[in-house]
Amino acid sequence: MSLPGHRALLAAYPARLRRKHGTELIQTMLEMAGPGGRPTRADRGRLVLDGLRERFRPPARRPLALVAAVLALLIGGALGAAAGSWLGTFGYAALPDADAIAHQVLPPTSTGLTSTFYLQADGPFPAGADARQAAEQTRDKLAAAGWRTGPIKAGDGSDGTLANVHFAAETADTRLDVYAYPDAGGGRLLDIAGWPKRPASYLPLTIAGTLLGLVAGWLTGVALCHRIRMAGRPRRSALLAGIGLVLIIPSAAGFVASLLRYLTVADPLGTGELVHAHGFAFGPTIDLLRSLDLGEGWFLSPGDLQQLPIWGFALIAVAALLARPGLPLQDRDRAGDREAVA
Repeated sequence: MSLPGHRALLAAYPARLRRKHGTELIQTMLEMAGPGGRPTRADRGRLVLDGLRERFRPPARRPLALVAAVLALLIGGALGAAAGSWLGTFGYAALPDADAIAHQVLPPTSTGLTSTFYLQADGPFPAGADARQAAEQTRDKLAAAGWRTGPIKAGDGSDGTLANVHFAAETADTRLDVYAYPDAGGGRLLDIAGWPKRPASYLPLTIAGTLLGLVAGWLTGVALCHRIRMAGRPRRSALLAGIGLVLIIPSAAGFVASLLRYLTVADPLGTGELVHAHGFAFGPTIDLLRSLDLGEGWFLSPGDLQQLPIWGFALIAVAALLARPGLPLQDRDRAGDREAVA
């Protein structure tokens, strides 16, 4: 079997085993090659499966290392879900122009503003109309413009919004919420808020990202645990890696909760539910924090929870760099596991 053929099979094994048992592995491959000069397809398959099994195997009899690998698995899944759902946002349709909507369905003095994932338009009630009449007239105009409109509902303010009359309107790509209510100054305001509807590709991309992230997270966690176990000063690296994982967990959990809320909520609350409203995000949305009474007044804001993973991943990277073997592997095997990290 040629040298490239050896390398292709050896690549299935983790680096720690290639460094320690590379000669023995090559000798085994040569013995399996036989007169034909290369192992059979079945033998090659067994070698690859054996190498992959070693990549997935955490350190034996190290419960804390197993806990760290499980945390890495979960964080990897959350990060994969974030990447997949972020890619899904590229399927969002372009929003209609808010100014055009305002001029079409609201009184003449109304204005509108459109951003990437959000549109907003507002104006006064039509002359002589109360809140319900204003909502009905706006709904009729939207229906005439081709929007599918829902029933008019009344809100008593118990949901945190001023007492109001509201309804929803949709096209295939956009959702609008229309509210008629008194504003903070006592005036009467018609408000339209809109955002893109979730495209069909969003969920498959999110699921694919999650699965890939789970695999990558487990492999990374296992590799890091083995590296730290063989380090000259494992406790230092283990401490840094542990702190890094702890810093990442709140943002990962917050993002997953926000994503599940976005995927399952029956009546979206607005742009605050979009997990990537301002670009790639890996943390909770403001609407999730508000639902838990942890809004802007809490000691950690959504921005803070976006920063924590950066510090966490940086500490884990430092831990991996510091986890250099202190002894040749053969000597370390004879020395036992006295300094091994749990």
